[in-house]
Amino acid sequence: METIPDIIRGFRAADGEVLRIAGAEAEPFAAVDPRHLRVEAAAGASARIVVQGRNIHPGYAKDKMINALQVACEINSLLPAVQRPEHTQDYEGFYHLVGLSGTVEKASMEYIVRDHSRELFEEKKRFLADAVALLSRKYGEGTISLTVKDQYYNMREQVEPYPEVIGKAMQAMREAGVEPIVRPIRGGTDGARLSYMGLPCPNLFTGGMNFHGKFEYCSLDTMGRSVRTILNLARLWAE
Repeated sequence: METIPDIIRGFRAADGEVLRIAGAEAEPFAAVDPRHLRVEAAAGASARIVVQGRNIHPGYAKDKMINALQVACEINSLLPAVQRPEHTQDYEGFYHLVGLSGTVEKASMEYIVRDHSRELFEEKKRFLADAVALLSRKYGEGTISLTVKDQYYNMREQVEPYPEVIGKAMQAMREAGVEPIVRPIRGGTDGARLSYMGLPCPNLFTGGMNFHGKFEYCSLDTMGRSVRTILNLARLWAE
């Protein structure tokens, strides 16, 4: 098995690779504990659904009109309401509708699909595909299209074989005066992408709070501790 220093020395970013900035787990106005060390991230996929409707004058629409917006709402209603971000926590996966736009003639929907379990992650994608297939049969072939793209997977699969990565991160945090709390992140993360590119990479805290909300901010004190943690890590790996 390669050592971490060997992996670091041999690591090269893929040409043109764009890494997704970490997603957020915080509820609106809720702070994230700055002591968190993340070694697990939810597997994530993006899903785009396009509905091609049929616009007819409403006075003559009976049995003819296909309202793309109504079909989009129907698709969303088929997904489990209890599996939305606002109703889930910890390791519970979810479907997150992040965009809906259109007219009677054409509508599009954007989803994020996430789950820590690879099996449940695949199951969620299949369920979404089955919902689209069901309504495609109802409204006619070609009415609805679905495109799903995997974005990242749970980095735990890549980090666990290298326990020294977690051990040194925890030691570096403690030397910076921070007692680590190891918890999963319910969003996407650079660490997940880097881990599957060959560099086992848990997520360190940054001092950020209230991610993705209008009250997002960063604590200077915690940011300073984050910097000290990184300096400690560099020293620990160099020893």
